[in-house]
Amino acid sequence: MKSAHIPTLIRLLLLGAATKPAQISTTALAKEIGKSQQAASKHLLELERFGYLERIRTRRGSQVRLTQSGINQLRIIYASLKTALEELPPMVEITGELFTGLREGAYYVSLKGYSKQFMWKLGYEPYRGTLNLRLTTPMDIRIRKELMEYPGIFIEGFEDEKRSYGWVRLLPAQIGDSTSCAVFSSFERTHYDETVLEVLAPVNLRQKLGLKDGDRITVRVFLTPEKTKTP
Repeated sequence: MKSAHIPTLIRLLLLGAATKPAQISTTALAKEIGKSQQAASKHLLELERFGYLERIRTRRGSQVRLTQSGINQLRIIYASLKTALEELPPMVEITGELFTGLREGAYYVSLKGYSKQFMWKLGYEPYRGTLNLRLTTPMDIRIRKELMEYPGIFIEGFEDEKRSYGWVRLLPAQIGDSTSCAVFSSFERTHYDETVLEVLAPVNLRQKLGLKDGDRITVRVFLTPEKTKTP
C-alpha cells in the first residue's frame, strides 16, 4: 500500500465503511483528503485492486466498504503510531483452553515461503504444528483483539505454483518460566476468529509440557518490539 492511500482509508473508516457501505463521491473524497478528483478516483481504484475495499458504483457516486484486509492495514498503522507515541507495557498475559485445531498448522509452517522467514526472523525452525488455545473470557478475548494492533514480527506472504499465501505477524511469547515461543497476532487470512490464539514454538509443546485438550494455559506475550533480522 502507498503512503498516499492512508488518508483515504482513514476517511472511509470515519465514514463508517468498516461496518457498512458508505456513500461518497470522488468529488467529496477529494475535498476531504486535499487531492484532485482524479487522484481520489485513482486511490479508490488502487485500493479496490489491492483488495482493501469493495465498491458499488451508483448514480450518486460510490458505495464503499472496507474489507478485512483494509481494516487490518488500518490496525497496523494505528499500532505503529501507538508504539511511537505511547510507552507500551512490556508484556501481557492471555489464558486459553487447549484444543485440537484444524491440523493445518503443520502444513503452513512447513511451506518454504514461511519456514525460511521463521528461521531468519525468529532464530529457530518451528515445530510443524501450532498449539491452539480457545479463549473463553471477555478479558482474554479483548487482549487477543488488542494483539492485532501491535507491529510485531512481519512474515511476508508469497505465491507458489498452486496459490498465494497471506502475510502474518508474530509476537514473541513464553509459557512458564523457560519455554520460548511466539504467537500469531494478526493475519491477512485465517480460519480462526479472535477467540483463538495460535502458538508457534521450536518444539512440540504438547509433548514437552505434557499437555492435553482441555488444559488451561497462560501465555506471556511480549509487546515491546525486539530487534529482528532482516534479509
